[in-house]
Amino acid sequence: MAIRLDISNFLDSERSMKKLTLGIFVVCLWKIPGSLAQTPAAPALAPACPAQGSTTTLTSADKTFCEKHSSSEVVAYCENLANLLHYAQKNPGVDKQCFRSLEDNLDITDPRGVDRFITATAVTFATKAAVSNALQTADQQRPDQQLGANSNASGTASLVSKAGSAELLSLALDSGAVTQSVNGTTSTLSTNADQIFRLITKSDVDCIVNCKSLGWFENKVLNPITVLGTLSLSQESSATTATSGQASGTTPTQVSQVSIPTGAGKLSGITARYELLNKFDPRTQQFKVAWAKQMPSLASQVKAIGTDTDAVTTALLAHESFKSADSSEYLDNLRQAAAADPSGQQLVAAFESFWNHFVTAEITDDSKLSAAVSRVMQDRGLYRQAWLKALQSAVGNLLTFEYDYNRPVNQPETNDFKLIYAYNFQTMGMITFNGSVSIYGSAPAGAKYGTLHYGQVSAEYDQTVSGSGKSVQTQLSLAGYWQYQPSPSVLNIPAGTVAPGTTIPLPNGTQEFVGTAGSLWVTQAKLTIKGSGGIHIPIGVTWSNKTDLLQGSRVGGQVGISYNFSSLASLFTGGAQ
Repeated sequence: MAIRLDISNFLDSERSMKKLTLGIFVVCLWKIPGSLAQTPAAPALAPACPAQGSTTTLTSADKTFCEKHSSSEVVAYCENLANLLHYAQKNPGVDKQCFRSLEDNLDITDPRGVDRFITATAVTFATKAAVSNALQTADQQRPDQQLGANSNASGTASLVSKAGSAELLSLALDSGAVTQSVNGTTSTLSTNADQIFRLITKSDVDCIVNCKSLGWFENKVLNPITVLGTLSLSQESSATTATSGQASGTTPTQVSQVSIPTGAGKLSGITARYELLNKFDPRTQQFKVAWAKQMPSLASQVKAIGTDTDAVTTALLAHESFKSADSSEYLDNLRQAAAADPSGQQLVAAFESFWNHFVTAEITDDSKLSAAVSRVMQDRGLYRQAWLKALQSAVGNLLTFEYDYNRPVNQPETNDFKLIYAYNFQTMGMITFNGSVSIYGSAPAGAKYGTLHYGQVSAEYDQTVSGSGKSVQTQLSLAGYWQYQPSPSVLNIPAGTVAPGTTIPLPNGTQEFVGTAGSLWVTQAKLTIKGSGGIHIPIGVTWSNKTDLLQGSRVGGQVGISYNFSSLASLFTGGAQ
């Protein structure tokens, strides 16, 4: 009986629960329509973004638009730019939220990206702080530079012209002739056309691998051109002027004109050189590629120096433009440029605009920031070593065309056209070949000689004797020269010269053949001492079977000194070395 009562109570309880549940359900059905009208909609789900993949999926072709760019910041951020471009082109129309992480990697105002900022600015800051020392030291490794006068000057230490030139500016003083009869002293000043152009236009004169390219004209016309001017210090310049009457004494003939000295030196030649191929030249694209290959090794060393990296971050945040920077607009521009142009050119332009807006002159001129970046890069250690490695990779052909306008002492003016070819074997030295033709500038009526002055070929072998790690290095050069002259040399006898054995002056002057036609052979051994400060001292000895005016063999010595300036801007603007 008790069991029955329990089951009955349970059944009654179950029926009550069903009734209660049904009642609640009915009330809910009655209330839901009103509540739906009052409750806000649930937030939409985040858009599904295509996978971005890893950087290893990029090929070299994907980075062509940026990895060889002239701007160091574009090269430093090239992989991130390529990732953004690749993603935008593969996923057109995708929501902008999908680009968030890709844009963060390109946000130069994000302190977390200081490593990339250091890599991008290392060339700029290190160049301003240490390029002078680096270039001067690295010049010791270059066997290709022609700093002094060429072989047909009255004072020169060069029997064979080299294919390269000074990067910025050089001044040379040479004494002793190699092919000429007149032994003299010359001073030669050489400079690069692009550096003069940058000086006039107030561009960055000291830039080398970090030059902002000004286009085709600069790359193809100005950069390869070097101009040299040679002054003969042992030849006085003079001018003819009319007299106004006799001051004392009497003469049978009235003197109407006299020659007066106007200077202690005279311009004896101008040379223009165009470097068709020279991997040693840091302004060329070939050297920039070699230099770019050294940057990853520098970046890996940077990341190991945590304390100095933090100092860069602190220095950056001291600038209001970085501390309160809003980069959202520029990041949107990057995304839109990546989607609009598959070539990547618009993306590069947008990134450079982004960079130039935030990395202002105030930042690049900040001495504390420069010092912090320089410490990270370990200026004169890592930078110099990377530069030398880039130089060591410059193995191969060098080719230069040279034009010389010469004004030898008491001889007709000549125009020389020379082709210079060299091959650098790196540790095995360098060999250089010259081939040139010299023609007379003009010949008077009735001249018994033709337009051709001479033709010549020559060769030189250069090898560094001392190790590259020494502060003073020596370079040994062995050279041979052959010149063929179809007619004897021509000597100008100026008007007013008294004929030998008489008192009769020659009224109009004349020309005489002197010396002999045929072959001129010259050999030279030379030792060049190269100091780390840009000073070169060549000391040579030559033997020749004759000279241009005199017969008979001759042994002569040559000595010179040249200074290869590493900073042209400091000379004119007082910039720090």
